[in-house]
Amino acid sequence: MNEKLECRILSTEDEFTAWNDFLASSVTCPIIQTYEWGEVKKISGWVPIRLALYQDGKIVGGISIQKRRIPKLGKCLFYAPRGPVLDYHNKAHVTVLMEKIKKVAAQHQAIVLKIDPEIEENDERALEILQENNFIFVKKQIQPRATFFLNLTQSQEDILAGCESKTRYNIRLSGRKGVVVHEETSLEGAQKFYDIYETTAERDAFIIHKDEYYKRVIELMADKGMVKLFLAYYEDIPIAGVYIFAFGHKIWYMYGASSNKYRNVMPNQALHWHIIQWAKKHGYSTYDLWGIPAHPHKDHPLYGVYRFKKGFGGELKLFIGMHDYVFKPFWYKLMNAGIKTYVSLRSLIKKGKISDSLEE
Repeated sequence: MNEKLECRILSTEDEFTAWNDFLASSVTCPIIQTYEWGEVKKISGWVPIRLALYQDGKIVGGISIQKRRIPKLGKCLFYAPRGPVLDYHNKAHVTVLMEKIKKVAAQHQAIVLKIDPEIEENDERALEILQENNFIFVKKQIQPRATFFLNLTQSQEDILAGCESKTRYNIRLSGRKGVVVHEETSLEGAQKFYDIYETTAERDAFIIHKDEYYKRVIELMADKGMVKLFLAYYEDIPIAGVYIFAFGHKIWYMYGASSNKYRNVMPNQALHWHIIQWAKKHGYSTYDLWGIPAHPHKDHPLYGVYRFKKGFGGELKLFIGMHDYVFKPFWYKLMNAGIKTYVSLRSLIKKGKISDSLEE
């Protein structure tokens, strides 16, 4: 079977299109493995490296790696958010892809490959194959390994009925209070969002990118229908906003902002109810609400986020979390020690959450 498998680096527009087509048709269809996401991350200093696994000329798997230089070490780390994307029960597929990744890592002096694929925690066969390929679980997460999936194939009435009573009440209250939601997927809309986002970050004590990052998302992804920006207004004032990413059969809620004013009119509930209706109208089947604690408790810094998202009645999903493949053990230990004194690994890789809130 191995002789039919080939893994190569993608470099042409046609290959990038074929890669996106493969991702869109996959079960997990992770938008943060797409060509466009790799381009967006360049603004933060990442360099994308994309590999596809072919069988009989057809893509059957692959990985979009983000490469980041490690300060002062002269080497780099590889990170594949929600990747690789392939059949984790197929040992040959995993082995051939890893053989190619090792060769690429040697060329780039990579210390480690970090992955956090969308594999559910109870998938023992996938975990077994990862362990056979020398992947190790690490406690420090980058992407959240817990989320809620909301089934959008239900009727609108059933979705509303599935919400917790307080969420239903607040959705209706926002309507009575006169909250209006508009789609404003534009650079002007991005600036309005960012003005609110700065307030949110200061209030909730987390780090955000500069405004150029969120505008770049619009520039690279909006024309392809991969991102939508929704803003909630009260008395003609924008008071909350959400970036929604769309790809394959899914939508994702990744960036959300809310003002300190008028929180009593429930703009966030209005936003997400509007988004649910919009997504159903456009044929999406799953809403990934993203980013909740894997083990929530009342003292957790993201407990309020957990309670809000839980209110929409989605299905709890718990993934296997971050796994590392170490290419250079000595440098791996040094890198981990150095990063702890320089900046948290999470801040190096991705801004946007309370420090250590996803560590287990």
